[in-house]
Amino acid sequence: MSAILEARDIRHVYGSGPTAFEALRGVSLEVHRGEVVLLLGPSGSGKTTLLQVIGGLLRPTAGTLALAGESLAGLELEALARVRLANFGFVFQAYNLFPTLTAAENVEVALDLIGVRGAAARKRSRELLGEVGLGDRAHSYPAQMSGGQKQRVAIARALAADPVVVLADEPTAALDSHSGAKVVALFRRLADQGRAVVIVTHDNRILGSGDRIVEMEDGVIVPRTHDAQGVSA
Repeated sequence: MSAILEARDIRHVYGSGPTAFEALRGVSLEVHRGEVVLLLGPSGSGKTTLLQVIGGLLRPTAGTLALAGESLAGLELEALARVRLANFGFVFQAYNLFPTLTAAENVEVALDLIGVRGAAARKRSRELLGEVGLGDRAHSYPAQMSGGQKQRVAIARALAADPVVVLADEPTAALDSHSGAKVVALFRRLADQGRAVVIVTHDNRILGSGDRIVEMEDGVIVPRTHDAQGVSA
């Protein structure tokens, strides 16, 4: 089965001249529909930079990136933004919810970006909140919700355009074990529905939830000595 997302020999340099820092040093990665890939590594290893590059948020300094076999290289910024909006959903540790908007309204903001507005947006936002188990919290504000609930609102928002790839950066880091388990189960369900899910994490509690673990160090992928259950390979 061909990969939905293919990165080949990706390099990314921050800055220039004597202060330049090469965050990615020739990283290649394939991601398939239906799988949860866990991206591990110490701080500064390049995990988040790689996530941003494969999601089209950062342009690689060198290398190639393809989505469903179509190269993303050379796309104008506006065209790249359209591809990103239509195909990628992003989930972040900090939730990034608007505090003055309800859960439903936060999701409606994302729907507005893809041209769904008015009654259709209100209906769809409630459907998405129902999918993440928050159908009864549509009118709640972020301050009235737990961390796990806020993260599930963020996931509902990420699903607004029905993306084929979901990218998450430390989505369970700030959550207790119960809330984290619910969020991870949701990511698993998204993969089982045919999406590709990539999660950057330091959270050892979720290692058994991935289909594949990719470990990074100093800007490169390194061999892993343990499987997803923590058993030596």
